Amino acid sequence: MENILIHKLDEVLTSVERLKEKYKLLSGQNEILTNQISILKVETEKYKQEIKKIKEASEKKDVDGVISILPKSDVPSSEEIEALKNEQKEKNAQIKLQLDGFIEDIDQCIQIIQAKP
Repeated sequence: MENILIHKLDEVLTSVERLKEKYKLLSGQNEILTNQISILKVETEKYKQEIKKIKEASEKKDVDGVISILPKSDVPSSEEIEALKNEQKEKNAQIKLQLDGFIEDIDQCIQIIQAKP
C-alpha cells in the first residue's frame, strides 16, 4: 500500500514538474507576444499619423486646386458660385439624359436578342 502511494506521489511530482516547464514555456511565449503587440501598437500609431498627414495634404491639395482654377485677382462672389453650381447641375442633367438613352438602347438590344429564335 505504501509502495502504491509512493508511486502515485512520484507520478504527481512528475506531472507537476511537466506543468511547471510548460508554464515557463507559455510565460516566455506570452512575453514575446506582449512585446510584439507593443511594437505593433507603435507601428499602428505611426501609420495612423501618416494617414492623417496624407488626408490633410489631400484636402489642402483639393482646396489649392480649386483656388488655382479661380482667377488670383478676384474672389468669386456668391452669385458666381451659384452660377457655377447651376452650370454643373445642367451638365449633370445632360449626362443623365445620355445615360438614360444608352440604357434604352441596351434594353432594345436585349429585347431583340431575346426575340430571336
